[in-house]
Amino acid sequence: MRVADLAWLAIVTVLGCGPQVESDGGGGSEGDPGERPTSPGAMYSACASVDECAPLPLCVFPTREGGYCSASCVDPDDASGCAPAPGAGAEVSCLDIGLPDGATACALDCSQGVCPSGMTCEAIETPAGDARRICF
Repeated sequence: MRVADLAWLAIVTVLGCGPQVESDGGGGSEGDPGERPTSPGAMYSACASVDECAPLPLCVFPTREGGYCSASCVDPDDASGCAPAPGAGAEVSCLDIGLPDGATACALDCSQGVCPSGMTCEAIETPAGDARRICF
């Protein structure tokens, strides 16, 4: 089993689900949450396994749910190398997914309750026990 596959076994536990935020189709207006990328392997595109994310190395998902393709953050708390959010509202951040090397994954933080259209804001708990709200 590959290291990336092991991370999914140790991923987060879902505490609850938030509402999905739909775009009005305005395409880039201020406050528009944007659209989830649909190209296979694009950052933040939907996945059920890491095989669907090439060339990205990670598929991040809460227990028993679909997830998104991602890459590792530059450092555990440095999201500067992550792709920007598809729209306004969700903030790019780093998420601890329990990788053995301590690496974290690029994620969209939705603590303000906003995710790109096609993604859902989930309340999760990281392997370290931190409560987070992340777009999946």
